[in-house]
Amino acid sequence: MPGEKTERIAKKLEMAANIAIVIVALGVVAMFVRNYRADHSPARSPQTVAIGAKFALKNASWQASGNNLVLALSTTCHFCTESAGFYQELVKQCQAGHVRTIALLPQSPVEADAYLSHLGIKVDEVRQVSLPEVNVSGTPTLVLVDQQGSVKDVWYGKLAPAREQEVLSKVGPSS
Repeated sequence: MPGEKTERIAKKLEMAANIAIVIVALGVVAMFVRNYRADHSPARSPQTVAIGAKFALKNASWQASGNNLVLALSTTCHFCTESAGFYQELVKQCQAGHVRTIALLPQSPVEADAYLSHLGIKVDEVRQVSLPEVNVSGTPTLVLVDQQGSVKDVWYGKLAPAREQEVLSKVGPSS
């Protein structure tokens, strides 16, 4: 009889352990699902620059051109570096369309100039700014600003080819 009692206790312990394993596994799965949904939620967007609002760049002379294209970049942004070919073409289109180009980077002017030179991007003006000061929360960000300083359009992140064509069409000679 003592063997039966020990066997019953062992079975109960085994059942309790199995239930605990299932509960822990369900908790882990729930955690992964919650994290996956949070990481892939389209509801959150870094878009903080509002179309129609004044662009918050201090001492900007927007009147120098009918349109101005602001490129918010960073030397540490791999998407910025990967998009260098597009930015080269974009700057050429801006020049042809008489659109002034301004690069904003959080790094020092020396670092920013070296980075842009290395990428072959020749803009009209380079400024060191804290990107949150101009309501930019991520790089790369492109902002088209009119001569009154109002935001006409904004593009965020590394752009798909169709979005690149959209930007080019808005700044080119026929814009």
